[in-house]
Amino acid sequence: MISRLLAIDPGFAKRGKGCACAFFRDGRIAGVWFARPEQISTRSPVAYPVDPSLDLVLWECPQVDARSRASVPAIVTLAAVGGELAGLYAGMTGAAVERVAPSAWKGSVPKPIAHGRLWRVLDDRERAVLGGDATARAIDAAKRKGALSRWGKPGAAYYAASFDAHNLLDAVELGCWRLGRRTATDAENEP
Repeated sequence: MISRLLAIDPGFAKRGKGCACAFFRDGRIAGVWFARPEQISTRSPVAYPVDPSLDLVLWECPQVDARSRASVPAIVTLAAVGGELAGLYAGMTGAAVERVAPSAWKGSVPKPIAHGRLWRVLDDRERAVLGGDATARAIDAAKRKGALSRWGKPGAAYYAASFDAHNLLDAVELGCWRLGRRTATDAENEP
Protein backbone atom coordinates (compact mmCIF):
# COMPACT_ATOMS: atom_id res chain seq x y z
CA MET A 1 0.00 0.00 0.00
CA ILE A 2 1.16 3.50 -0.81
CA SER A 3 0.90 5.71 2.26
CA ARG A 4 2.92 8.70 1.00
CA LEU A 5 2.63 9.73 -2.63
CA LEU A 6 3.81 12.76 -4.57
CA ALA A 7 2.05 13.39 -7.90
CA ILE A 8 3.59 15.79 -10.43
CA ASP A 9 1.94 17.50 -13.39
CA PRO A 10 4.83 19.03 -15.42
CA GLY A 11 5.02 22.71 -16.28
CA PHE A 12 7.86 24.90 -17.51
CA ALA A 13 6.51 28.20 -18.90
CA LYS A 14 8.71 31.16 -18.00
CA ARG A 15 5.72 33.09 -16.67
CA GLY A 16 4.27 29.98 -15.03
CA LYS A 17 5.06 28.67 -11.59
CA GLY A 18 6.57 25.38 -12.71
CA CYS A 19 5.38 21.84 -12.07
CA ALA A 20 2.23 21.30 -10.04
CA CYS A 21 2.82 18.95 -7.10
CA ALA A 22 0.30 17.20 -4.87
CA PHE A 23 1.41 15.34 -1.76
CA PHE A 24 -0.85 12.60 -0.38
CA ARG A 25 -0.57 11.09 3.08
CA ASP A 26 -2.65 7.99 3.83
CA GLY A 27 -4.70 8.47 0.67
CA ARG A 28 -5.65 12.11 1.29
CA ILE A 29 -4.22 15.39 0.05
CA ALA A 30 -1.78 16.84 2.57
CA GLY A 31 -0.42 19.72 0.47
CA VAL A 32 -0.12 21.22 -3.00
CA TRP A 33 2.52 23.54 -4.44
CA PHE A 34 4.47 24.51 -7.55
CA ALA A 35 8.15 23.64 -7.95
CA ARG A 36 10.89 23.87 -10.55
CA PRO A 37 13.88 21.51 -10.68
CA GLU A 38 16.27 24.41 -10.14
CA GLN A 39 14.60 25.08 -6.76
CA ILE A 40 15.52 21.63 -5.49
CA SER A 41 18.85 20.14 -4.56
CA THR A 42 19.40 16.71 -3.11
CA ARG A 43 20.94 18.34 -0.06
CA SER A 44 18.44 21.07 0.72
CA PRO A 45 14.85 21.11 -0.57
CA VAL A 46 13.64 24.67 -1.13
CA ALA A 47 10.13 23.72 -2.27
CA TYR A 48 7.43 22.28 -0.03
CA PRO A 49 8.99 19.86 2.45
CA VAL A 50 8.05 16.34 1.44
CA ASP A 51 7.88 13.60 4.02
CA PRO A 52 11.27 11.82 3.96
CA SER A 53 9.48 8.47 4.02
CA LEU A 54 7.81 9.10 0.65
CA ASP A 55 6.83 5.81 -1.03
CA LEU A 56 6.22 6.89 -4.62
CA VAL A 57 6.78 9.85 -6.93
CA LEU A 58 4.28 9.67 -9.79
CA TRP A 59 4.65 12.00 -12.74
CA GLU A 60 2.74 12.56 -15.94
CA CYS A 61 4.96 11.99 -18.96
CA PRO A 62 3.41 13.96 -21.83
CA GLN A 63 2.80 12.11 -25.07
CA VAL A 64 2.80 13.07 -28.72
CA ASP A 65 -0.29 11.87 -30.54
CA ALA A 66 -3.04 13.13 -32.84
CA ARG A 67 -4.64 15.05 -29.97
CA SER A 68 -1.44 16.86 -28.94
CA ARG A 69 -1.91 20.61 -29.14
CA ALA A 70 1.59 21.55 -28.08
CA SER A 71 4.61 21.36 -30.35
CA VAL A 72 6.90 18.37 -30.12
CA PRO A 73 9.75 20.49 -28.63
CA ALA A 74 7.37 21.78 -25.94
CA ILE A 75 6.24 18.25 -25.12
CA VAL A 76 9.84 17.07 -24.92
CA THR A 77 10.64 19.96 -22.55
CA LEU A 78 7.61 19.13 -20.39
CA ALA A 79 8.72 15.51 -20.17
CA ALA A 80 12.28 16.49 -19.29
CA VAL A 81 11.24 18.93 -16.56
CA GLY A 82 8.70 16.52 -15.07
CA GLY A 83 11.14 13.62 -15.08
CA GLU A 84 13.92 15.73 -13.62
CA LEU A 85 11.75 16.99 -10.76
CA ALA A 86 10.42 13.49 -10.08
CA GLY A 87 14.00 12.19 -9.95
CA LEU A 88 15.10 14.93 -7.58
CA TYR A 89 12.25 14.29 -5.13
CA ALA A 90 12.80 10.52 -5.35
CA GLY A 91 16.52 11.01 -4.77
CA MET A 92 15.86 13.09 -1.66
CA THR A 93 13.48 10.55 -0.18
CA GLY A 94 14.46 7.15 -1.58
CA ALA A 95 10.99 6.78 -3.15
CA ALA A 96 10.22 4.77 -6.25
CA VAL A 97 9.42 6.71 -9.43
CA GLU A 98 6.58 5.90 -11.79
CA ARG A 99 5.66 7.71 -14.98
CA VAL A 100 2.25 7.59 -16.60
CA ALA A 101 0.98 8.88 -19.95
CA PRO A 102 -2.07 11.17 -19.94
CA SER A 103 -4.03 8.66 -22.03
CA ALA A 104 -3.59 6.05 -19.27
CA TRP A 105 -5.17 8.09 -16.49
CA LYS A 106 -7.34 10.86 -17.93
CA GLY A 107 -8.10 10.02 -21.52
CA SER A 108 -9.70 12.83 -23.49
CA VAL A 109 -12.07 14.25 -20.87
CA PRO A 110 -12.00 18.08 -20.95
CA LYS A 111 -10.11 19.53 -18.01
CA PRO A 112 -13.05 21.40 -16.37
CA ILE A 113 -15.29 18.30 -16.53
CA ALA A 114 -12.54 16.17 -15.00
CA HIS A 115 -12.02 18.76 -12.27
CA GLY A 116 -15.73 18.81 -11.48
CA ARG A 117 -15.72 15.05 -11.09
CA LEU A 118 -12.62 15.21 -8.94
CA TRP A 119 -14.14 17.91 -6.73
CA ARG A 120 -17.04 15.60 -5.84
CA VAL A 121 -14.72 12.91 -4.42
CA LEU A 122 -12.63 15.23 -2.25
CA ASP A 123 -13.54 15.82 1.37
CA ASP A 124 -13.93 19.32 2.85
CA ARG A 125 -10.36 19.43 4.17
CA GLU A 126 -8.94 18.48 0.77
CA ARG A 127 -11.12 21.07 -0.96
CA ALA A 128 -9.82 23.69 1.47
CA VAL A 129 -6.22 22.81 0.52
CA LEU A 130 -7.18 23.55 -3.10
CA GLY A 131 -8.86 26.90 -2.41
CA GLY A 132 -12.33 25.84 -1.28
CA ASP A 133 -15.39 27.64 -2.62
CA ALA A 134 -13.38 29.96 -4.90
CA THR A 135 -11.95 26.95 -6.73
CA ALA A 136 -15.37 25.30 -6.95
CA ARG A 137 -16.76 28.49 -8.55
CA ALA A 138 -13.85 28.61 -11.03
CA ILE A 139 -14.46 24.98 -12.04
CA ASP A 140 -18.19 25.62 -12.53
CA ALA A 141 -17.53 28.76 -14.61
CA ALA A 142 -15.02 26.87 -16.79
CA LYS A 143 -17.51 24.04 -17.33
CA ARG A 144 -20.15 26.55 -18.48
CA LYS A 145 -17.71 28.27 -20.89
CA GLY A 146 -16.57 24.95 -22.30
CA ALA A 147 -20.10 23.71 -22.85
CA LEU A 148 -21.06 26.95 -24.62
CA SER A 149 -18.13 26.61 -27.03
CA ARG A 150 -18.66 22.85 -27.45
CA TRP A 151 -15.20 22.21 -26.00
CA GLY A 152 -13.39 23.56 -29.06
CA LYS A 153 -10.35 24.81 -27.12
CA PRO A 154 -7.79 23.24 -24.77
CA GLY A 155 -9.32 22.76 -21.30
CA ALA A 156 -7.14 25.33 -19.55
CA ALA A 157 -8.47 28.04 -21.91
CA TYR A 158 -11.81 28.00 -20.10
CA TYR A 159 -10.27 29.15 -16.83
CA ALA A 160 -9.36 32.75 -16.08
CA ALA A 161 -5.72 33.48 -16.98
CA SER A 162 -4.96 34.20 -13.32
CA PHE A 163 -6.34 30.81 -12.18
CA ASP A 164 -3.33 28.51 -12.21
CA ALA A 165 -4.87 26.07 -9.73
CA HIS A 166 -6.11 24.03 -12.71
CA ASN A 167 -2.59 22.58 -12.83
CA LEU A 168 -2.73 21.71 -9.13
CA LEU A 169 -6.09 20.03 -9.74
CA ASP A 170 -4.45 17.94 -12.47
CA ALA A 171 -1.72 16.81 -10.06
CA VAL A 172 -4.34 15.93 -7.43
CA GLU A 173 -6.39 14.04 -10.00
CA LEU A 174 -3.31 12.07 -11.09
CA GLY A 175 -2.62 11.10 -7.48
CA CYS A 176 -6.25 10.14 -6.86
CA TRP A 177 -6.18 7.97 -9.97
CA ARG A 178 -3.08 6.13 -8.75
CA LEU A 179 -4.59 5.65 -5.30
CA GLY A 180 -7.74 4.12 -6.77
CA ARG A 181 -10.04 7.01 -5.98
CA ARG A 182 -12.65 8.05 -8.54
CA THR A 183 -11.08 9.72 -11.57
CA ALA A 184 -11.84 11.82 -14.64
CA THR A 185 -12.75 8.77 -16.64
CA ASP A 186 -15.69 7.97 -14.33
CA ALA A 187 -18.86 9.30 -15.95
CA GLU A 188 -21.46 8.46 -13.33
CA ASN A 189 -23.40 11.40 -11.91
CA GLU A 190 -22.30 13.62 -14.80
CA PRO A 191 -23.72 17.14 -14.38
